[in-house]
Amino acid sequence: MRHWPLRSRLAVWTAFLLTVELIIFGLASGWIVYQEQLEAFREIKGQPNSPIIIRKEASELLVDLASAYITALPVGALVAAFGVWWITRKALQPLQDVAGAAEQIHVRALSQRLPQPSVDDEIGRLVHVLNDTFDRLERSFAQATRFSSDASHELKTPLTIMRGEIESALRAQGGNPQVEILLDGLLEQTQRLSAVVENLLFLSRADARALSVKQNIVDFSMLCHDLLDDAEVLALRHRIVTRSEISPDINVKGDESYLRRVLLNLLDNAVKYNVEKGIISISLAISGSLALFRISNTGMEIPKEQEDRIFERFYRADPSRSSETVGSGLGLSICREIVLAHGGQIWFERPEQGWTAFAFTLPTAGTSARDALSRAPGAPVQKQK
Repeated sequence: MRHWPLRSRLAVWTAFLLTVELIIFGLASGWIVYQEQLEAFREIKGQPNSPIIIRKEASELLVDLASAYITALPVGALVAAFGVWWITRKALQPLQDVAGAAEQIHVRALSQRLPQPSVDDEIGRLVHVLNDTFDRLERSFAQATRFSSDASHELKTPLTIMRGEIESALRAQGGNPQVEILLDGLLEQTQRLSAVVENLLFLSRADARALSVKQNIVDFSMLCHDLLDDAEVLALRHRIVTRSEISPDINVKGDESYLRRVLLNLLDNAVKYNVEKGIISISLAISGSLALFRISNTGMEIPKEQEDRIFERFYRADPSRSSETVGSGLGLSICREIVLAHGGQIWFERPEQGWTAFAFTLPTAGTSARDALSRAPGAPVQKQK
């Protein structure tokens, strides 16, 4: 009964307890009636037909009692169970409404609140406390989003100035190799910081629902072929082999620059976290009314306990190589935001031992985002965090 609804459990326990109570009542009342009947039997004792009368009376009494208890016991238990089930159903309906409303509140809809019951009882107090909690969460999230956006804006200008000054210093320096190495290192780190700031600014706009996504017809097959060309160039240095299976003439509706960014981020991960002489496999196919893209690579597997966190911001699945591998831990978060903004879903897969894969779906041209979400081929739903 662990997985039964609360009202069903209450009904079953009530029926059980009522059955025990009726059995006790039946035994006690039968004992009392039996004792009273013995007194009556003693009064007629000694009469000529007393043995026959006694046996007849005792048999009739036992039959009547057994019939009454057998009839009353299940009826009473069923009536009590149904009554408790109906009462608890009415009593727990506000909790079901609260649970349904709470499921609709997420990072994109923090302004929604639970409906306040008309009766100020325990459930009403619970709803009031939860709404106050959601108020605090909304304010905290708004402050964090505003801080991230403001900080990104404030950092963008001085970093741009620093990069310009370092580039000018490189051009002006008199050929000193040590100074040139120093300035090159500073320029590289400045560019890395600028990329982090740009990514944070992008995610801040996504959090604030200010991400402007164009709705153009995009030849996604052509984008994947361009990605394959880039993959061959990037993989050449590590002698990585690229494989592809790209279906032609697959069009999606969206922003080409954003979609290209998703593909390049996933390719960048597939190259960075691959092994020497490894393999990258890229595929694109139609699945119902969706375009299904998948990129797989050989390399160190992501531990199962970390799978749920790989789309978190600044999260690195392997901290030991975070300093060795260039990156900020924002690439997969950006991919998720872009795919969700296009009405798609993105998820992590384990194709086979020694492989890592990421896949996402996008609605093809002519398919609405709502239809795409309802027809996704077994992809786990990406909840907003």
